[in-house]
Amino acid sequence: MLNSGKEVTLLNSKELAVKLGVPINTIYYWVSKSDIPYVKLGKHNRFNYEEVIEYFQSKTKQKKDLK
Repeated sequence: MLNSGKEVTLLNSKELAVKLGVPINTIYYWVSKSDIPYVKLGKHNRFNYEEVIEYFQSKTKQKKDLK
């Protein structure tokens, strides 16, 4: 992630919820189930939006491959 030489902007839970168009409680649920990639900074969770999108795309591909 950080080794690519690209600056990474990390989002908080509320910002990610807005970008994904889901309730913030959904973000908290995904984190509690480890269903979404995140970084723990102290007591705060931070998210790399690109990694989250890639994660969901890979999950979608896995489901298509099972059909």
